[in-house]
Amino acid sequence: MSVSSVSFVPSSSTLQHQPSIYEYLSELVSKRTATIRYLCRAHEGSTHWFNTILLTKEDLGAMYPNNKMTRRTCNFYALGISLGTILEITHPWDYLKALSQLLSEFDYYTNDNSKQKMKNIFRKARKDDDGSGESSEYTHLTVPHVPFELDYLETFFSLCDIMIEAYERLLVGTESTVCTQSYLELVLKCDGKFKKIMSLITKELDALARNAIKDELKLIDPLSHSNKMTPIDFEGGDM
Repeated sequence: MSVSSVSFVPSSSTLQHQPSIYEYLSELVSKRTATIRYLCRAHEGSTHWFNTILLTKEDLGAMYPNNKMTRRTCNFYALGISLGTILEITHPWDYLKALSQLLSEFDYYTNDNSKQKMKNIFRKARKDDDGSGESSEYTHLTVPHVPFELDYLETFFSLCDIMIEAYERLLVGTESTVCTQSYLELVLKCDGKFKKIMSLITKELDALARNAIKDELKLIDPLSHSNKMTPIDFEGGDM
């Protein structure tokens, strides 16, 4: 029997591949939670964006005024409370499947801008006496009716906390036979949907930082505004 055929014996495969898959998953979770924590600190107005310029609370307030961020705030609020609900699922595979379904539903909800969707919102709002909005149209996504204005930054901070829990939950109970290739593949699909949110925020803060740097350079050298600045490649850095 050749060496290559021996490597496909189940017992040998179990010993060789499962630890590496779990280690990869652990590293992925570590990177993503570090990214989320960094974005959270950046929104606190006390962090220099990638060691370049301080993004102040005034800068962030002007960038994200509550009256203009209503839709995103409500979306983040819905995602946060929905994630909190599925965190109660104890079995790793059941949790991961629920997470995948929730993120797919959230992706559909936030990207469907058809008139029919708006009609459904008002139709459901009339039918649902408990004020649950259109939540009954989804399996895991909860879309509550919020009768008051939410603070965008506070909602974002809460979402960051719950996303960190959602990532860390992927490691619970997966050290043994649960952490298979198929498990990892579904994790990566969920990760891709989370990254869409993080990439959006990163690009906005990057643009804010670059504009602030340009403004400071103009004070030093009026001709500096002609210099082009390269955006930070956060995607390429495996966020």
